[in-house]
Formats: sequence, structure tokens, C-alpha cells
Amino acid sequence: MKAIQVSARVDPSIKEAAQTVFERQGLDMATAIKMFITKTAYEQQIPLSVQETHQQPYPDDWFSEQRVANRDAITRLALEKSPIQDLDLAKIEDREEFLQ
Repeated sequence: MKAIQVSARVDPSIKEAAQTVFERQGLDMATAIKMFITKTAYEQQIPLSVQETHQQPYPDDWFSEQRVANRDAITRLALEKSPIQDLDLAKIEDREEFLQ
């Protein structure tokens, strides 16, 4: 099988957060992406819920540098302080604790 390289630009904090989830499942980033692409090809549909919505547009300043920085800081703090960081969701007892 001949393989090609696929690349995408992703926000570093999003990549790190996703990588943490993948590692908890015993996966690396490349394997998770291959799984997504393979499932899409075999099932001939995107294995996520992608729906068109009729929501209000974002406010003009929604993506301003200051708002993005504030949201990143809040996300970083929430992840740092979250007890979920100590759980291994591959373990039944940790999943049960998470769902309580």
C-alpha cells in the first residue's frame, strides 16, 4: 500500500487537548486521524454530527484577539483545575467516577 502524507493546521491548545484524550485511549494523533479518515471512507459519511444550523451570526468582536486570548486562558485554567485530568477514562472505575 502506498501512503501519502496529509497535513492540517490546528490551534496548538486544541491539538494538545485532543492528544491528551487520544493518549488516554492508547492512541497517538496519527492513528486517531487515520481512524477518522478510514471510517469516513468505509461508511461514506462523516462519523460526526455535522448539521447546518440557523443560529444568529457571531458578534463582530467575537474573534477579536482579546476575546480569543480570554477564552484560551479560561480553557487552560479549566483544564488545569479540572479533576478530569487525574482520571483514566479507559478504566471502568474512572469512567464511573466521571459520570457521577
